[in-house]
Amino acid sequence: MKISVEHAPLEENEVILRCSNLDQEMLWVLSILRSGLQKLCAWDERREVTLLSPSEVVYCESVDDHTFLYTSAEVYQTALSLAELEGRYGSLGLFRAGKSSIVNLHRVRALKSQPGGRIEVTLETEERLVVSRHYAPLLRERLGL
Repeated sequence: MKISVEHAPLEENEVILRCSNLDQEMLWVLSILRSGLQKLCAWDERREVTLLSPSEVVYCESVDDHTFLYTSAEVYQTALSLAELEGRYGSLGLFRAGKSSIVNLHRVRALKSQPGGRIEVTLETEERLVVSRHYAPLLRERLGL
């Protein structure tokens, strides 16, 4: 892929992608660009509302009908279900790891196969999550393993 950057006196930054066909590489570039534009509404324990970029989320967890978002430094809650998070932000790297968890694939540091077809994921924050045997084949496919 050839990358060119031009400096020009414009009122607004502009990104132009030129490609012969929209392949996986270009879709990945598009998802990165779009991730900076989309925001996720969440609140902390003081009920202060914060707009997060999906890229800030390390993983998500559902506990007792509440959905929690974990970043590198904070824990937030959102009104969205895991299914809604997966549907809206799946193309940006949020991947269903199990019935009650989602992992941000852009924040994965290491993968380790586990007995029973599961995969242990080590995140940038050193936390570990297990991808269930149901979702492990989808993860392997998504990562091209």
